[in-house]
Amino acid sequence: MAQDHPGTAAVATGNKYEIIGLDVPEETLFNGDLLVASLSESPRRVNSIYYYDDTGSLLFERLCTEKTYYLFRTERDILAEYAKDIAETTGSVFLVELGSGNAEKTTLLIDAYARSHGLTSYAAVDINRSILERAAENILSVSPDLNFLGVVGTYQAGLAEVKNLAAPKLLICLGSTIGNMHNDELDNLLLSARSSLTHGDYFLVGIDLDKETTMLEAAYNNQTAILANLCVLQHLNWRFGANFQIFQFRHLSVHNKDLHRMESYLESTQNQLITIDKLQFSFDLSKGELILTEIMNKVKVCDFSNMLSQFGFRRVQHWTDLQERYALVLCRLVDS
Repeated sequence: MAQDHPGTAAVATGNKYEIIGLDVPEETLFNGDLLVASLSESPRRVNSIYYYDDTGSLLFERLCTEKTYYLFRTERDILAEYAKDIAETTGSVFLVELGSGNAEKTTLLIDAYARSHGLTSYAAVDINRSILERAAENILSVSPDLNFLGVVGTYQAGLAEVKNLAAPKLLICLGSTIGNMHNDELDNLLLSARSSLTHGDYFLVGIDLDKETTMLEAAYNNQTAILANLCVLQHLNWRFGANFQIFQFRHLSVHNKDLHRMESYLESTQNQLITIDKLQFSFDLSKGELILTEIMNKVKVCDFSNMLSQFGFRRVQHWTDLQERYALVLCRLVDS
C-alpha cells in the first residue's frame, strides 16, 4: 500500500479519478496452508473466497437476477427509496465503501448526496483493480463531478489507507457482505472499521433479516446458486491441481434455525479420495460427507445493533422494505 496517501492529495487537487494500492498477492487471498487446515477440520470447510474467480463472479451477477434471490433487488429498492433520507440524516460526508464491486447500487446513494450536499468525494476499497475501474466508470458516468479514489486491498489494508481521509466519513458495507463472515472475521473487520473512523463518523451496513425457511432456502437453492457452489470445486482444481469430480458432489443449502443462518454445502455422493497436488495434500471423503462452502447469517435489527454497540457504534436509524426482508442500518461511532 502507498504510505503517503496520494488519494487524499488527489481529492484536494481536484483530480477526479485515481486508483492506488498494490495488487493483493494471490497467495495471500488464496492461501494453500489455510485451505489444507480448513479441509482438515470436522466438518470440512472451504473459505467462500473460492466462489470468486472469473466464472464465480459472472455467476454471482446472474444469481442477482434469479427470481428467488431477493437480496440484491431488495437492497437496491431500499436505496432507491431512502437514499435521500440517509444523505439528509448524515449531512455532508466523505463516502468510503468496502467491497464496492461495480458500485451499481452505490450510484443511487452518491446521486442523493450530490443532490443534497453538492460535490461528493467517494473512496472504494476492493481487492480487484479491474472491478474498481468498472466502479469508476459506472459512477463517473452518472456523477461526472465526483472525486473518485479507488483503493486496491483487503478490507483491513484498505481501511488503514483511508484512515486519514477528510472527516466526517460514512463507511458503507452493502450486499449483506458481513453476513458471510464467521465471528472472528467480523470482529476483525469491526475493529478495523472503528480504528479507521473518528468520533461522529457514520457506518451504513446492509443486513439480511431472519425470516421463514421457505424464502431463505429458495434463495440459495436455485439453479445459479447450485452452479456457483459446484464451481468452487472447479476453482480448487485449476488453482491447486486438485482432482474434485464435480459430478460426484451435490449442492445442499439449508436453514440452520439455531444459528440463524443459511449454510451451503457440497455433499459427496460416493466414497472418494481427493488429492490436491500443488499442496501435497490428500484426504478421504465418505459418501454423504459434507464440505461447508459458505455461511449467510440472518439477523434481527436489534441483535445486530447490540453487537455493533460492543465496538462503539450506536444505531441512528434503519430502513427496510415493506415485507421487512432486508435492512440498511445506519450507525454512528460514539466510542472511538
